[in-house]
Amino acid sequence: MVHGVQPIEQVITKAGSGQPAHVRFVATEGPTMARRKRSCVSGAVLIIEADEAYRAVIETCVRLAACRAEAVSDLQRALPELESESFDALIWGVGPEEDRWSELVAQLRARTDARVLLLADHFEAAQAAYEAGADQVLPKPFIPSALVGALKAALRRSPSLMMHLASRVEIKGMTFDGEGRTLQFNGQQVSFTVQEWDLLAVFLSHPNRFLSAREIIRLGWRAGEHEAEQLRIYVRRLRLKLEPLDVAGRLVTQHNRGYCLIVD
Repeated sequence: MVHGVQPIEQVITKAGSGQPAHVRFVATEGPTMARRKRSCVSGAVLIIEADEAYRAVIETCVRLAACRAEAVSDLQRALPELESESFDALIWGVGPEEDRWSELVAQLRARTDARVLLLADHFEAAQAAYEAGADQVLPKPFIPSALVGALKAALRRSPSLMMHLASRVEIKGMTFDGEGRTLQFNGQQVSFTVQEWDLLAVFLSHPNRFLSAREIIRLGWRAGEHEAEQLRIYVRRLRLKLEPLDVAGRLVTQHNRGYCLIVD
């Protein structure tokens, strides 16, 4: 059956007989409806999920988010899809047997700019996912409406709004190396995780300007379900790494104003 054609079975009563009659109505798409649906698609999503039942539910959630879905059963089948087609988001249902998945998330980030949403089955997996570069992590089993909302939110955050430190950049004697995610200053060097680096990029894109948590999220920094709490944690981690270097800049926080990287 063509996708998008939903059969509806109803039981009605034959006139005058009292006998139930099963009637099957099939809603078909005309050319106008098909064009309208295609114009409403807001992104392409690749689903990686081994469990067939889970995969069917995730596909439904993707369509409810007005996105086109492609589904594969494992990561090895996903890699050729990522090579041949551009996706806006990737949803990966991680099974308990995949003990190397944190490393694999980092490999995915190197292959695609798509938003990466993970469905993880325990807290340790979720925490490691953020470190590896996942945009969002939801518990597994998940609430379908939560997945729909997370996908919509991920697609609204444009990575183009954020300064990407993809190469070596020098600012006030500080050398930022995007390939290694490192900062060098006065012969000292410090390394950053993916989330720390992306947050630092947001601040460097808007030096000497206070940014609220909402603005930082809008500018493309990846966060999980508890965005404000995660942001406070990562700001504190950045501060702990920058302060010992005595760099020509400091990260400050002001109530009701937000966060600011002051570059001297």
